[in-house]
Amino acid sequence: MAKVIDESKLRSRHRNAYIALYIIGGLTALLGLVAELGRVDVLLNLFGSGWIVAGVGLISIVLGYFTMRGSLIALGIAIALYGIDTILILVSGGLAGIWIRVLVLYFLIQGFLALRELKRRQASLANPATPASGAAEALPPPEERPFVS
Repeated sequence: MAKVIDESKLRSRHRNAYIALYIIGGLTALLGLVAELGRVDVLLNLFGSGWIVAGVGLISIVLGYFTMRGSLIALGIAIALYGIDTILILVSGGLAGIWIRVLVLYFLIQGFLALRELKRRQASLANPATPASGAAEALPPPEERPFVS
């Protein structure tokens, strides 16, 4: 039987997801801008183009904003982009800092599952005729009417 998680814990997981996107996006945008505007050779050699890195950071911030507003699509896009980026880094042989990426992906996935459950609960409250568990609920028997011929 599935464990029922209270709403405060679900909201906390949702909050962790968009905060993770804000932090990753902010740091990425900041590093990209510092690399380009400060002409930091080490960062430019690492990134290639600081403008692209700053753009990716801004996209993460925008996805974080829409996730905060309750968009499952934005959070799904963020998970897909971050997951693909993590896989590409692993394939290219970069293992430095991979545990941070796995931790961020964990927060994003937990946030996605929590947001989906919150939306499901809101929908079941808005439409009480739809059973929340998916099983058919017993309907009360119809009133008996006298048979008139």
